[in-house]
Order: sequence, then structure tokens, then C-alpha cells
Amino acid sequence: MSNLSPSNSIQPLSVGDVVSAGVRIYRSNLKRYLILVLRSYLWIFVPIYGWAKSAEISARICRLAYQELINQPETLTEAEQKTTPRLWNFFAAGLLLGLVYTGLYMAFLVAFAILAVLTGVLATVNPVLGIIGGLLIAVLVIAAIFTLIRVISRLLIYEVPLAVEDQVDATTAFSRSWNLTKGSVGRIQWIVVVAFLLTLIVNIPSQILGVALPSGEDSDPGVAAIAILLFLVVSLVSSALVTPFWQVIKAVIYYDLRSRREGLGLELRDRG
Repeated sequence: MSNLSPSNSIQPLSVGDVVSAGVRIYRSNLKRYLILVLRSYLWIFVPIYGWAKSAEISARICRLAYQELINQPETLTEAEQKTTPRLWNFFAAGLLLGLVYTGLYMAFLVAFAILAVLTGVLATVNPVLGIIGGLLIAVLVIAAIFTLIRVISRLLIYEVPLAVEDQVDATTAFSRSWNLTKGSVGRIQWIVVVAFLLTLIVNIPSQILGVALPSGEDSDPGVAAIAILLFLVVSLVSSALVTPFWQVIKAVIYYDLRSRREGLGLELRDRG
């Protein structure tokens, strides 16, 4: 791979370029990504520290993918030495993200409840006012969906700068993600849609099993238990295969945004 000068930075990657790069890196490193994902799943069963460790390991995949993109690949040990010191930052960032989403959800829920009550009251006074209130509720729902999608897109890559950049903590990771994704929400949403469609190939078997699970009083308990166990195993395997793919996609999006906004003299390695 030849490095470009900062003044000759690459053009924005298309949606297809981002997903294709993600697929190539994911396919080339699937074995070690799976090792990390399974480790992160095991740590989930350990309260607090285990949750922090799980978040750190998951973010480590982003770092490994990013290092592949800049042609400076790291071993699992090298990546761990970089991300482990920030373990609690990953945990704090995850908590902050949860608070942001919960706060938005609760705000819209309260607004919806108030508007619904007012609409009901107004409808008893005048049917026209009730119709207007119903339209306002519809507008609120659309606004809520739009806002949530936008916020999710702006904060999608928050863990990547935390895993890659120096002097980034839980709060500055959010500001980095927010600044880098400015003006790119539409592209990010299309990338997510295309990547999601690809993951359906892996998720379909678990969905089929979920629908086919025996239910009802007439179902054999032994058969039902085996079916549920099989469903859990397939779901775990599907999740283990999909999770690193999304982490790689985040790394490619981050790489692309940094390249365009900050003039990184880098180009994608041809790994075909």
C-alpha cells in the first residue's frame, strides 16, 4: 500500500466501498475476531469488571480492524496492551450511551403521554381538536424516530476513537464521534442498512428456529427443551459471527471520516 500525502487525501468511500472493505477485513481475520467475541461474552457473567472487560474486548476488534486499514496490523497482544488501560473508559462510555438513549426515550414517552391525554380531553370537547391532537401525536412519533436514528448515527463510532486515539476518554469519545459524523448521517444510515442486509444471511437460521419452536400444552417437554437449547446455540453462534462484522464496519466508517475530515494520507489496502 502506498501512502498518500495529507494534501492528496482519498475521496469519500462509497457505501459499497465501506461495506466491501469491512467484509474483506472481517473475512481475513475471522478466527481471531471470534476468539475475542467469545471472550467478551464470557466476561458478561462477571458483574461490573466483567462488563467493562467485555466492552474493552469488543472495542479491541475496532482497533485491530483500523490498524489493518492503515497497514499497521497488530497482534492480539499488542492491541490488548493499547486498549486495556482504558477499560473503565469503555465501561463509562457504555453507561453514558445508555443514559443518552434512555433519556431520549423517556423524554419522548412523557411528551407522548401528555399529548395523548390532552388529545383525549380535547376530543370530548370538540372532535376537530381531537383530530388535530391525533395528527400532532403522529408528528411526535415521526420526530422521535428521526431523532433517535440521527443520534444513533452520530454516536455510532464512539468506541473507535477511544480504542485508537491518544488522550481520549469516555466523554471526549462522544464528541469525537459527533464531530466526525457531522454531515454524514445519510451515508452512515445507508451503510448500516446494507450491512444489516448482509447479516440477515447469518441471522435467518436463528429466526427460523425461533418461529419453529414447539409451543402449546400439547408439545412434548423433552422436544421443546431440545429445540430451545438448539435455538440458543444457533443464536449464540449467529451473534458471535455478526458482532465482529459490525465492529469492523464501525472502524471502516471511522477511517473514512478521519481520512476526509482530517486529511489522513491513507488508502484502503487491497485485500481481495
